[in-house]
Amino acid sequence: MATRTPTIDRQAPTAPSDAAPTASQAVEPPADDAGPRGQDVLHGARDARDGGGGILQSVRLYPVFRLLIAGSLLSSSAFWMYQVAVGWLALELTDSAMFVGLAGFAGGIPMLVLSIPAGVLIDRYDRRAVLLVAQVLVMIVSALFAALVWFDAIAPWSMLVLVTLYGIVMSFNFPTRAAMVAAMVRREDLANAVALNAATQNATRVIGPSLAGVLIALTGMAETFVLASVFQLLALLTTRAMPSMAAARSQDVAGAAPARGSRGMEALTVGLRIVAGSPYLTGLIVLSLAPTLFVMPYINLMPVFARDVLALGATGLGVLLAATGLGTVGGALSVARSARMQTMPGIQVVMALAFTLGVTGFALSRSLLVAIPLLFIAGWSSAAFLAINQTAVQLSVGDEIRGRVLSVSLLIWGMLPIGQLAVGALAGRIGVPSALLFASILSLLSIALIAQRYPWLRRAMAEHEQTVVVSTVR
Repeated sequence: MATRTPTIDRQAPTAPSDAAPTASQAVEPPADDAGPRGQDVLHGARDARDGGGGILQSVRLYPVFRLLIAGSLLSSSAFWMYQVAVGWLALELTDSAMFVGLAGFAGGIPMLVLSIPAGVLIDRYDRRAVLLVAQVLVMIVSALFAALVWFDAIAPWSMLVLVTLYGIVMSFNFPTRAAMVAAMVRREDLANAVALNAATQNATRVIGPSLAGVLIALTGMAETFVLASVFQLLALLTTRAMPSMAAARSQDVAGAAPARGSRGMEALTVGLRIVAGSPYLTGLIVLSLAPTLFVMPYINLMPVFARDVLALGATGLGVLLAATGLGTVGGALSVARSARMQTMPGIQVVMALAFTLGVTGFALSRSLLVAIPLLFIAGWSSAAFLAINQTAVQLSVGDEIRGRVLSVSLLIWGMLPIGQLAVGALAGRIGVPSALLFASILSLLSIALIAQRYPWLRRAMAEHEQTVVVSTVR
């Protein structure tokens, strides 16, 4: 039986009836006090406004959002410490750029496989509970990793197993945190909150790599994994302090029975069908594919570049990653500070191109002094692009399907390990600089083609084009 694909229109949804609902409906953005964002348990209990907004307005106004930011800061710092430590450990164990790429593939491929099921869980169950389980599991995996390294019992095969387990758990951690943001703030503060959340994630690119680089150089690998485990424990405590955070209930959630017939599969694929039926969402998500697939693998190959091209040790690697991280913080905070920046004509295409060109310059650099500003530019533009892109997606969907649509967006990040494996394999044959340069050229061509296919990406979006998509499932 054919399935109707969702479409966006300007009509208000019809009243519910006994008949099975159609695939989807779209409505204009709700009033600030309507829908799930009106729940007092979340954003309603907020500090009184005492003046203008400001760059930190969401942190200042919403106590529960402060808990989310604190937990994200700790968990993501641990994640980036882990990434640096794993990359360096893979290089020490095998002395192979290919194995470094394979480790990145093993850690990232679970997001490709599990992001869609994770979105269904996020929309069906208490998001705080989902995050609590994910935090407990990632803490256990990190502790096991630390123990094996501490007792010098780690081997390439066991490392790949643990990296895969870590990736499986983080496939639920990241989208759950992203889906929580909209339930914590009012609609007029959502763009600021999303940008601040992105800034927090990117700030950890400074904190995590810097700590990891210093710890690896001064104390050792095991201590780095131990501290990452402690950070995950503290993130767990901040999550426990949050209120219950169930997704808004709509017909597809409240009335579905996943265990019966095709209902479960319908619920599993609703995010994909909504995105496929919305040219706006499709353009947003497809544009993020090119830099993610071709350019982002440069981070995974940074240990090899630092050692073999720039002749740097662990501390030097930390400096390179910190330069990227400082840029990402600056880019995300710029978006949080300026709402006008998000509506500039073609801004997402410009930022995607700037990110690619920054990495292209880095691939051609042969000194630390040249590499640092290029990595800063790459970090700034990548963070600005991601913050604007994520904000646009968040503003375009209702809370009852937010997890599933965000999981489709995060599915693009699941493509990252494919890029890491391919670019890593290419680096093993022709060298890291040449591999990054080739991948950057592919990214530039892809961005140009995508911008041609979706013309609205080259201009500012009109307010009426940013609709809120609401889904129901047959």
